[in-house]
Amino acid sequence: MAEEETQETAVNPEAGTEAPAPPQETPAEAPAEAPAESGSAGGATEGNNLEFLMDVPVKLTAELGSCMMTMQELLDLDLGAVVQLDQPANANVDVYVNHKLVARGEVVVAEEDFGIRIKEIVSKP
Repeated sequence: MAEEETQETAVNPEAGTEAPAPPQETPAEAPAEAPAESGSAGGATEGNNLEFLMDVPVKLTAELGSCMMTMQELLDLDLGAVVQLDQPANANVDVYVNHKLVARGEVVVAEEDFGIRIKEIVSKP
């Protein structure tokens, strides 16, 4: 009987006491615990997982409007020609990141360059 108690308990070296030994895992139980460990670790480091993406370049494009014209009209354009777009002058400008609409804003002058003041962030679908 003393041998059975020794097999069922394990000595905790830090506390110097006996504690119940952890249950032995069967091969069928091992895969079930592996995803739980990765899921708990993922929640704690979710912000750190995206850190490596922060210096990946993306292309930001602002679209004022568009128009349709024939090839002949395109070839007839000269310096100083005005191309009329399908948006009114006070309309918001669409802002795309890698060809995906992400925001809308208005054109502003920033120092000697044009800029976009963001007025609306497009919500996720």
